[in-house]
Amino acid sequence: MLFVGQCGVQYPTMNEQLTVDQCYASLRNVIDPELYQNIVDLGLVYGVEVRDANRVAVTMTLTTPHCPMGPQILADVDKFLRADGASTVDVQIVWQPMWTPAMMSADLKRELGIEEEYGVDEELEPEPEWAPPPMPKKKGLLGWLFK
Repeated sequence: MLFVGQCGVQYPTMNEQLTVDQCYASLRNVIDPELYQNIVDLGLVYGVEVRDANRVAVTMTLTTPHCPMGPQILADVDKFLRADGASTVDVQIVWQPMWTPAMMSADLKRELGIEEEYGVDEELEPEPEWAPPPMPKKKGLLGWLFK
């Protein structure tokens, strides 16, 4: 038996197993209060694992280690996953790799107008190798002797 969750996706009842896609759909309801975007499109969610009995483990990061809204984001992750069928939610915050705007989805980067600055598809041009300037020519008697 299925029921429709908060984001319009059909979810299993407690007798059926959640899927990773259903968990990601639930996490799209979690909005970062400072950036007003969902944490999945921001690239804050690194992984979701659904274990037996609908126990969900989420590996994620925050935009900064001192994010003042971190506790609210974590509470929302728990709230939305439980509302859509998770029996327990284990959130692990990791700091490696550090979050950067390059981790945002392509659609979100385009919407925010930062696609060019943090484009993943663009290859960086190698910087030219630095070479010292040529030595000046010697002047005077020694310059004349050592031409």
